[in-house]
Amino acid sequence: MIKIQNLSSKTFSKFGLVLEQADKKKVFSVLTGDKTAKGWRIGYLIFHPAPVDSLERHPGSMETFEPVSGATVILVAEQGSPDKIEAFLLDKPVCVAKNVWHGVRVLSEKAEIKITENYEVESVIHKLKKPIDAVFV
Repeated sequence: MIKIQNLSSKTFSKFGLVLEQADKKKVFSVLTGDKTAKGWRIGYLIFHPAPVDSLERHPGSMETFEPVSGATVILVAEQGSPDKIEAFLLDKPVCVAKNVWHGVRVLSEKAEIKITENYEVESVIHKLKKPIDAVFV
């Protein structure tokens, strides 16, 4: 069983950034960027509940996951340990670092997530030994 954790800058730090203002007095701050990227794209994903049978990582691109509606858990693992998965309730936007394994599991009838990543993205897939499904206790 994988425990679902709350997102915070501290708990998510080895996987990327929680996209939130550190200084609440500022109106605008650049939170992250990649000077080597050549363009970027915005995607919009609509998910329905289904077990997660694989994770993916992107060697050349960070990727944001920005919840729009529904309830979602983001699954993440460090590059060298794709089966050592941690789960976080995706209730605020995050930026997953390059090479971090990731996937999402929808907890509601439907969820919508905005994605931002490099324009061209290489994906590496890791098939899980056993699919991950949500169990409510």
